[in-house]
Amino acid sequence: MKKVVLLLLIGFVFSCSDDVQIPEIIQPCQPVAASFASDITNNSARLNWCGSVNDAGECLPVTGVTWTASWGTPGFDPDAGTIIDTPTTSINITGLSSQTTYEFYVKSDCDLTNNEWFGPVQFRTSCPAPTNLGATNITQTGATLTWMPGGSEISWEIKYGLVGFNLEEADLFGTGNSTEHIINNLQPNSEYEFYVRANCNAITDGDQIGSSSAFSGPYRFATCLPPINLIFDTVTQNSITVDWDSNAQTTWEVSYGEAAGFTPDTGTITTVNNSNFTANGLCPNTTYTFAVRTICSSTTQSSWFSFGSVTTPTLGYTGMYTYQEIGNTDEAIFGDPATVEIVTVSDTERSITVKYLANLDMTGTQPTMTFNFTLNCDGTVTVTDDQDTNFNCGGANVLLGQGTATPTSYNMVDDTTIDIRFVEDTGSAMCTNAPLTEVVIRLTKL
Repeated sequence: MKKVVLLLLIGFVFSCSDDVQIPEIIQPCQPVAASFASDITNNSARLNWCGSVNDAGECLPVTGVTWTASWGTPGFDPDAGTIIDTPTTSINITGLSSQTTYEFYVKSDCDLTNNEWFGPVQFRTSCPAPTNLGATNITQTGATLTWMPGGSEISWEIKYGLVGFNLEEADLFGTGNSTEHIINNLQPNSEYEFYVRANCNAITDGDQIGSSSAFSGPYRFATCLPPINLIFDTVTQNSITVDWDSNAQTTWEVSYGEAAGFTPDTGTITTVNNSNFTANGLCPNTTYTFAVRTICSSTTQSSWFSFGSVTTPTLGYTGMYTYQEIGNTDEAIFGDPATVEIVTVSDTERSITVKYLANLDMTGTQPTMTFNFTLNCDGTVTVTDDQDTNFNCGGANVLLGQGTATPTSYNMVDDTTIDIRFVEDTGSAMCTNAPLTEVVIRLTKL
């Protein structure tokens, strides 16, 4: 019983005393063991640091620590630099100036007096990487690699190999002050790629930090002989024939499409085994672009080579034509005119006017009918359904179009003959013509 009273008394004293405080547990700051910069480009770099390092000099992971990094130009006050707080031991900084020296500090984020900045560690940004990589003069065993300077650098280095080669382990070739490099001893019908970087200094030993730009690439090319001597052979209103020299190859892909927005990979692509190709079903007065490449295997092709662009001629098909109804065994619907005139309505639409025979209940009259037809890009003729005509004898008189009839055609190239098929509804209470009569009109240019 005495022990219980004593415990209660001790609890009462601690709960009521203002002078007794429970001591705060203060964690020590996490020191920084090492820091370094990596992935340096002309305008960015990655800042790295280690909370601890093993005997092999490798960074060991540290968790539960927030870090503060500060960077700027040499001599800056780390308390006044560009400061970034992060839970990771690595940050990427951007917006740097090319070929400029920077330094950075880092410390763990705690408020103890022993928490000092670790650093500075200095690094230098590189010059801009080369641009516009390309390959010319491609043969089955060689090519000329080309690029453009990214800045004011005057010398470059390249690496190349079969697609997928190990960039880190590949040989490095200096190109001097030339923005092109000829390579030989390549494997025929194979895909290669190359990378190029700039030397940022007039003379470099390859070890100076920031002495080289990042690699640009990969640029891919194939030792697959491209087609040569590309020409437009024949151009009509609805077809274009292209031709090229085989260059000792046997299979090609041809791509074509309307010039606006055309790219070879999204055009209409056809595989051919002859060194020429004709695209049909094109539209008149339209600009097309063609490209061709050699197929050396299921995985290897040459680059696309363009023929450029060409515009198909406009359609003629206006003026005077002889008129004939074809295949109509019944009485002629129209007045059997000797000739009719075709008039342009739009780029592809035409119009003709014909007279009905005077066999109606309106004695002595020959009502006229004007209708439009469309000359399609594939060489067929379309008559739009439900065209109202000028002829009405108390009921409907409507041009119904081709219906189920086979589309009729016209001679697109020399505009000599146009066949037009449609169904004419002449039925009414007051007319004598048979309803739903199929009419085929043949127009032959004078």
